[in-house]
Amino acid sequence: MKVDDLSKEQLMEKIKSLNREITRLKEKEAQRIHTEKALIKTKATAYAFINATSDLAALLNTNGIILEVNEAAVRRVGKRVTELTGKCIFDFFPPEFKDFRKVYINIVLQTKEPLRFQDEYKDLILNVCIYPILNDEDEVERLAVFVSDDTEHRHNEELLHRYSQILSTTQDLMAYIDKNFIFRTVNDAYLRIYKKSRKEIVGHSVEELVGKDYFEKKIKENIQQCLNGQGIQQQEWFDFPDGKRRCMYMSYYPLLAKDKHVTGVLLNSVDITKIKQLEEELKRLSVTDLLTQIFNRTKFDQALKEEIKRCRRYNTELSIIMFDIDHFKHFNDTYGHDVGDKILVSLVNLVKKCIRDTDIFSRWGGEEFMLLLPHTSLENAVKLAERIRIKVKEHTFAKVESITCSFGVSEFIKEDNEETLIKRVDNALYESKRSGRNKVTVM
Repeated sequence: MKVDDLSKEQLMEKIKSLNREITRLKEKEAQRIHTEKALIKTKATAYAFINATSDLAALLNTNGIILEVNEAAVRRVGKRVTELTGKCIFDFFPPEFKDFRKVYINIVLQTKEPLRFQDEYKDLILNVCIYPILNDEDEVERLAVFVSDDTEHRHNEELLHRYSQILSTTQDLMAYIDKNFIFRTVNDAYLRIYKKSRKEIVGHSVEELVGKDYFEKKIKENIQQCLNGQGIQQQEWFDFPDGKRRCMYMSYYPLLAKDKHVTGVLLNSVDITKIKQLEEELKRLSVTDLLTQIFNRTKFDQALKEEIKRCRRYNTELSIIMFDIDHFKHFNDTYGHDVGDKILVSLVNLVKKCIRDTDIFSRWGGEEFMLLLPHTSLENAVKLAERIRIKVKEHTFAKVESITCSFGVSEFIKEDNEETLIKRVDNALYESKRSGRNKVTVM
């Protein structure tokens, strides 16, 4: 599986596993070096240690001639002991490596101090240690060479670096939280959005970062459920230190040890504020008339259905007003549709000043409009219709100067449904237009 294909929770688990493995390998290497230093003191102990270690090991004279090799070296090189002993160690190196190896051995011979270096050959990364073995005159008599394969260690470190880079560069907020609700790891996105250093978050409690009230109400229970092995996804609004309110899609994943018990929680938080804003805007547009920016017919139908349910349940009053512009086609034909549109917008702005925030004002179609008036008696609905009629008549509109509107008013009765109530108010409007326009008719 490629690194880029791993999920975030897999990345976090990989990082934890790699950190453990790297620590184990480092401890193993440190112990090996300590043991080597303790044992490579005399010729006898050198011989014993060469044959005891699992690393590749050889004993050389000062000219680089192999005196003894261990079983690990024999297996790795693929030759018998007799094919190796008595040969010069430099003969087993590629030509480009020989001179460097001679220099390293000369350094040990001159300084009488151990020398450590790293070889990279083909796909291998090898740690090489050369130890001088001194005789009674304090002269270098033998060289003990140990070679350990560091390829796995380097590979793990490179993977850890790649995983860490992926987590650091993502815009998602990612954190590893232990069973005590303490942050153990956070990525750079956490630091940026909370405007804190890593030391100010890692090692501190979640409650300390988000506040006790929010922690108790929104987060604590989710982490506890996750620690019980249950993954959780939910949306929450947060107020961040930069003063911005963001909607975060939060995923809680239980992190498992090798024995499958839960060791902590991976919390991945994605900022979906823009998505939520787009959703809200799309929702608004779906029920909004684009020209006048009041509700459209779809919204009115939905609202009427809900208000009728409320009236039946609580026995409250409900009235509706339907009105349109008299001779609107004449204005369109005479002055053009752009003037007609301006008349509609001006009329809407005028009516909005006459109604309550709880009233539903919608464009029914063309030049027709509807007003849904919760908790309003027929008498008060008629008064409102008259007030609007007079306001419209007295208002000066651009280009056309004056217009009038005709109105129908009706009240919900218990035998009504949406269709019957709309039909009745539509008939009332028709009667106002039939009987001379610029009138309010009640049915």
